Amino acid sequence: MAWRAILGVLLAVGPCFAEDGPLEIPPPFSPAWEMVYQGQYQQALAASQALQKDFPNHPQGYLIAAQAYWGLIYCETGHINAQHVWYVADRKTSRWDQEFFRAVDQAQEASRRMRANPQTAALGAFYAGLARGVRGRLYALRKQSLRSASEAKQLRADLSEAIAKDPRLTPDAYLGLGAYNYYADVLSPLLKIVRVFLGIPGGDRQKGLEQLRTASEHAALVSTEAKFELARIYGIQESRHAESFRLFAELSERYPENAIVALSTAYQAEATGKRTVAIEWAQKAGEAAAHMDAVCRERLGEAAKGAFERLRAGGGREGAGK
Repeated sequence: MAWRAILGVLLAVGPCFAEDGPLEIPPPFSPAWEMVYQGQYQQALAASQALQKDFPNHPQGYLIAAQAYWGLIYCETGHINAQHVWYVADRKTSRWDQEFFRAVDQAQEASRRMRANPQTAALGAFYAGLARGVRGRLYALRKQSLRSASEAKQLRADLSEAIAKDPRLTPDAYLGLGAYNYYADVLSPLLKIVRVFLGIPGGDRQKGLEQLRTASEHAALVSTEAKFELARIYGIQESRHAESFRLFAELSERYPENAIVALSTAYQAEATGKRTVAIEWAQKAGEAAAHMDAVCRERLGEAAKGAFERLRAGGGREGAGK
């Protein structure tokens, strides 16, 4: 789970773009990221194809495609039901694997070209870290621990290099570094052995949380994803369900068509004892699912309906998610 979270957090890049500084992005990218965050994955794929033609040397066009494929893969194979939204896969293959890995490879190639230019070397290292996270996220979803841990080691090096070359990248790099510090510190004994074996540095739980909070408040590109990861940590790892619910609710208000976020909001409301509020969010999740792509519509709609019925009947849930 820990390596999954370390890597998974680095995939999504938020739609809020800086007006100046190293992460200034052409405006056409913003609507495509909004599609991803709203769970409109097929629309995002179509937009990413146009962006790749117009900006063939920019990594984000390929990262948009990778995250859209990720969303489809998760909807198809992720462990989603009327009690939990878990970030593990029920199946280790999907129909979109080939396209997903191709998009990641293209993002890495664009990052390498950017890194080779002294004027954009810092950005190249930053995007290389994101691309590593994209691929590692899928490995972690499928519990391929050695592969995901290897990616974690490299993405940490990439993001550290990016900050060293341009400190203005620090708030955005803190998303990945913060998640790394947190999870590397709370690893199970077995995964700590794996970390030592692979020569992967240890972490610092409290520092990681502080870095994630900084990213959620000040990052130019990844503030949304930092908020999402904080919500997950608070709700699943830290049992700080009220704070988790607050963050998920904020995300749900911003992205009302994303049933995954709405369903997570419902489950955290339930964990705080707010059953009526949880019922409302489960209903919203069902409504959101109806507007998503076919595979997401089917699986998330079924989970939301089950959660709504369970909560209305007064039934509890087992466990707290993964």
